[in-house]
Amino acid sequence: MSAAETFNYKPTFSALVPTCKAHGIGKTLAYQLASEGALDTFLLHGKRMVYLASLESLPRRLATNDGKGGAE
Repeated sequence: MSAAETFNYKPTFSALVPTCKAHGIGKTLAYQLASEGALDTFLLHGKRMVYLASLESLPRRLATNDGKGGAE
């Protein structure tokens, strides 16, 4: 049994580009959404990471903002 199974571990962030690609968002759009503030990101040892909650809530937030994206 792994530590993740033992402690019900669920990651809260992941690498921006591969994670966005898994959700159907290309590299250019991923960085555009991040720069607009539509995705909450941070740098970890020079690599751009995205908070998974931000990515998972993106469709709802875009619909709420009439497709404008970005933070309030």
